[in-house]
Amino acid sequence: MKKRIPSKTANYADLINENGYYVDKTPFIEVLERISDKYVFFLRPRRFGKSLFLSVLEHYYGIQYTDKFDSLFGNYFIGIPGNTTPLKNNYLVLRFDFSGIDTQTEKDIMRLFNEKLFIGFREFNYNYKLLTNEQISEITKKSYPSEILGSFLSTLGSQGSDSRIYILIDEYDHFTNELFSFNLEHFQEVVSRNGWVRKFYEVIKQFTGSGLIDRFFATGVTPVTLDSMTSGFNIARNITLDLEFNNLAGFTETELKELIVGTIHEEGKFDLNNLLTDMRAWFNGSRFSPDGGGKLYNPQLVLSFWLLLKIILPIQNLLLIIM
Repeated sequence: MKKRIPSKTANYADLINENGYYVDKTPFIEVLERISDKYVFFLRPRRFGKSLFLSVLEHYYGIQYTDKFDSLFGNYFIGIPGNTTPLKNNYLVLRFDFSGIDTQTEKDIMRLFNEKLFIGFREFNYNYKLLTNEQISEITKKSYPSEILGSFLSTLGSQGSDSRIYILIDEYDHFTNELFSFNLEHFQEVVSRNGWVRKFYEVIKQFTGSGLIDRFFATGVTPVTLDSMTSGFNIARNITLDLEFNNLAGFTETELKELIVGTIHEEGKFDLNNLLTDMRAWFNGSRFSPDGGGKLYNPQLVLSFWLLLKIILPIQNLLLIIM
């Protein structure tokens, strides 16, 4: 049975429940657990599938999805008996998305960043119900991101729960990259020196030391912000250029072919080899490891192309009938 062309959703459960085709990146879960580093940054261009992989991690590790494990992962590598790792459904997942922070007005950047924190806290408490409304209210009275996060984690730690936290951060550098491009002085003020971004990550570092935060995975586009934080978060490893993670986001040609066959291809409808040749020329060109690794296709570009193809092909067939 053919699956649907994947939608642009970054929610893994929605993709699976809607019978969307998922290019299986779950083998990288086992690789991430195998390496010695538990705190990692993974950088790729925009629209490369990073947010979807974060959602995969959230659904795999979140204890709230324990009963849904088979339906979500049963058809993929990590769901096969023998491939499942010891840490599945073993964490309280705290997720932040720092995209969409307006950098036009300097005084609003921190306020908007704090709002992103509050969204993450509310989702966390909705999933796990570990804090009272009064406790959340006290936390939101704090002004600086480091104080807000520190208060949240301290309050959570005082609850006596044995569960550990897995922090997921999407677009860690979305707003700081804009500052770096258009307002370098303010970038230095908020990220390096004693900037509040650096202080925010120092709090995460502090609570990894206490054991409350056990794992950390963040996505972004460039290493500029990470490098500028220096010792603020020097426990993290940047896996962006590692050969074993070259294919974590983006489609290999083998994955692309399987995706086409599993969704839109029908015998006699179009020539698969010709399509692959064209797509190789137009969309295949990303390689991230200096040690090698195959070229990758940008998922957003090829999926948009296929959606267009679904419109064009019927028109072509109609023209052939008319002629």
